[in-house]
Amino acid sequence: MDIRNLTISSTNPCLLVYLIDQSGSMDGKFGNASHAKAIEVANAINETIYEVGLRCIEGSEQVKNRFEIAVIGYGKDEDHVQSAWEGQLKNKWVVSINNIFDFPLSQDNGKPIWIRPYHVSNTPMTKAFLNARKLCDDWINWGNHRDCHPPIVINITDGEATDGGRNFSDLIGEVNRLKALRTNYGNVNVFNIHISDKGGDRILFPSSIFSNDSNQNLLFDLSSNLDENMVRIANQKNYNINLGAKGYVFNGNAYDLINFLNIGTPQ
Repeated sequence: MDIRNLTISSTNPCLLVYLIDQSGSMDGKFGNASHAKAIEVANAINETIYEVGLRCIEGSEQVKNRFEIAVIGYGKDEDHVQSAWEGQLKNKWVVSINNIFDFPLSQDNGKPIWIRPYHVSNTPMTKAFLNARKLCDDWINWGNHRDCHPPIVINITDGEATDGGRNFSDLIGEVNRLKALRTNYGNVNVFNIHISDKGGDRILFPSSIFSNDSNQNLLFDLSSNLDENMVRIANQKNYNINLGAKGYVFNGNAYDLINFLNIGTPQ
């Protein structure tokens, strides 16, 4: 089936899964900002969830359930992963956008807040992707979801997986198993936002990469290509990219971070 002919609706929703690195290193400063990377990431996730919800309102104040969202934190509790929802949504995993808007934690400048920043322990990224694979597999095989947009998984991290295995074979295997899952409209998309403490130019949606940083190369290799619609959205946001570009950002600024999360969300 041609994804260009697919309409995301309450009947045919799309699953978004955000993986958030909550390891201790996320306490470091985000670029030239005065606050931590963990705070910038939480702000971007909250802003994106809010914008996704606004897209689901048509002619009334009711938020239509066109998207279902999971936010998975890893590194907050040593080598464990957990749902990042709190408050009324605590211990829930996949939540419909309607229910998400019903239960914000608080407000900031009139906008709802759902995700709080943390920076605590290790970086169990492989476990996070394992959890994402199980969620996506269950979601795809429930109801009519095989006729829906493929799930989109966006991983935001600043470091290496502490459970990646020898030569990161465990992490690579888990991500590849996740990417092999598919609906009738294509395979699961895996995108990576790489926030590094190292200097260097921003790398935004590259088609190829040449780096001495093995972790940078790894996250690029693990990223899916942007589809035709995502390339169109990126170019509308003044990113000059073509088909074949990967869903990978290195050292993007706050503006790039929010734009990346929006580009990964079907319009």
